[in-house]
Amino acid sequence: MISAKVIADSKSVRGERLTTFLLTFPRIILAEFNTHRAFSRNSASSRAIPFKKMVESVETNPFIPIAWQKDHKGMQGTEYLTGEGEIEYAKYLWLTALEDAVQNAQCLHSESAKVITKQICNRLLEPFMWHTVICTATDYENFFKLRDHEAAEIHIQELARRMKEAMNNSTPKVLHTGEWHIPFVEIEED
Repeated sequence: MISAKVIADSKSVRGERLTTFLLTFPRIILAEFNTHRAFSRNSASSRAIPFKKMVESVETNPFIPIAWQKDHKGMQGTEYLTGEGEIEYAKYLWLTALEDAVQNAQCLHSESAKVITKQICNRLLEPFMWHTVICTATDYENFFKLRDHEAAEIHIQELARRMKEAMNNSTPKVLHTGEWHIPFVEIEED
């Protein structure tokens, strides 16, 4: 499921805001997300995840598109499948592709004499993966203008909407001289 959680939100005494998110989104939009150079980010690596864990992940919680856009010219289509039967058939084909990818990756990984590395086999599973990113920035305005927009690809649009909502519901902590914006660390006061 696409999610955005603010894990650290700070504001300098001059009013500059620094926000860090923990994001989960479909792996298929990672390249699109990475085009936003204003972000500092760290991303899960499909090279590092053990193959069996990756297979289990895509089998138990696969990414399935939110909606099925009809074929169109250019980048911005507006029509989606609406009939229950055609939506179910698209989902069936997607899950069949997942099963084929898992089976082929397992064959590559388990050839008795020539085991292929997980970093290659895991790549076959990427279209069906959820991806985790930690993202920090001082300015999300351009991202929101471009991605929380009706012309944006629907999955990154949903991510931007959730990020904007999480940020709007977060109150930044004012940091004074000597204090730091440190995600995942609880600093005990003396």
